[in-house]
Amino acid sequence: MNAEEHDSYNKKRPSQGPYSSNECGKKMKQQEEECTESEQHDYRDFASLPTDVLISILCRSPASDHTSLRDTCKAFRTTIDSAEYKGERATSGWAEVSTHLLTGGELYDRDNPNGPEDVSLSDGDVDGDATEEERANKLRWKIAEKRAEEMIDYGYSDVYGYSELGRIDQDYGHHDITMDVVVDGSQVGSLYLVILPRGGYHNYPFHDATDAHSAELQMVGWTLCDSAGRLKVRSIKNEELVSGEAGKGGYLHINTVRISDAYRPMGCTNVVSEAVRSALTQPKLEGEWTLATAISDYNVYITDEEMKLKRRISNGEEGNAEENERVEKRVWERAVLDTKTYLRVGFKQIPETVSQKQNPYWLFALPCFLKDPIKSFEEVNQIPLIEPPDLPPEPIGVDSEMLESMKKYCINMRQILDTLKRTKLELDKTEQNSSGRLAEMERRFAEARISIDRGKPDHLSDESWGE
Repeated sequence: MNAEEHDSYNKKRPSQGPYSSNECGKKMKQQEEECTESEQHDYRDFASLPTDVLISILCRSPASDHTSLRDTCKAFRTTIDSAEYKGERATSGWAEVSTHLLTGGELYDRDNPNGPEDVSLSDGDVDGDATEEERANKLRWKIAEKRAEEMIDYGYSDVYGYSELGRIDQDYGHHDITMDVVVDGSQVGSLYLVILPRGGYHNYPFHDATDAHSAELQMVGWTLCDSAGRLKVRSIKNEELVSGEAGKGGYLHINTVRISDAYRPMGCTNVVSEAVRSALTQPKLEGEWTLATAISDYNVYITDEEMKLKRRISNGEEGNAEENERVEKRVWERAVLDTKTYLRVGFKQIPETVSQKQNPYWLFALPCFLKDPIKSFEEVNQIPLIEPPDLPPEPIGVDSEMLESMKKYCINMRQILDTLKRTKLELDKTEQNSSGRLAEMERRFAEARISIDRGKPDHLSDESWGE
């Protein structure tokens, strides 16, 4: 069949099926509309589910799908943006937690959001016939050059400069590190760490560096290490015998952890635990530290409302003794919760620092502690916290009076002993000085006797010799 015969055949061929081509198109369009209406009806039924059911379903979706789900409808967007949804993600373990270490360049940009100041093009920077694009490129290049110079020459202040780990102290070389806590793609908190480079030759001025940094680091550093950063406490030294890594190298201390209330509902420790573990295992910190320490902090889990009430009671604005006691109890519970967070990460308690009731707990970790998975809250609840021994009840009546008298007597005796010690030191110093002066006089007398025995030197006159 040639082409003409084929066309003639098609014109004569009757339409197939019950519909013509136009009718078939109309029918298909009608079916699509019915299908769309059915899908919308099913979708509306899904979106009209009770809020708690919808949260339970959506919270299992990966964070990468949240943008698409939010754009689907108002019900989904409201649900995903709600504090209840975030809390469910945190408590159920579906929240995706990570940390981002801010480099010196990123911190510089935060400190200087408008970039370097007083940067402009001069006559010699570009040719007179340069295009606007060429001038813009040259200006961007000058701004980048000035930014690099300021980061090297000036740093954050006269003491701090910028480094790949954040800010670096110019005198002692310790790094102040800032990390953003990211949950489901959004920045919801921050961690602040410090690393002191103790080195391997025990010649780092460890105590001087802790003194210069902060009161908390001074307290921790002086308690746990000597002036060169060597370990003093037995519990950490015993762990070092196994790992061989804690006595030298970088010393890391966790200063502050702050995460949004929405991701720690009812004291849930999941997000905070994962954030701390993520921070300590950052690739940029690998090999940078051999010992990490932390002090439990009630501020990590206390809510904004509880903190406001605590401040009002502390300032005497409201509250009675009973309410004050309730708030203090709540604060202590928050500190214990933070301790259990560190235990989940892999930290261990430092027994030597347990002194009295309701003092913050001190904890430490070695890199090898973080190789195991994060413990569940149920697991750490089975680990008893090391508590100070129970003291006898406070004396009352005559016993209390005798105790106060003994305290005063001991204080007076201490002052007397200190005075005697200072007096002895002064006498020893005077005696040493007297002995030195006497030895000097004896030396000069001996020299004079030798000169007399030798007779009058030729260069002295008879009068001088007589004197």
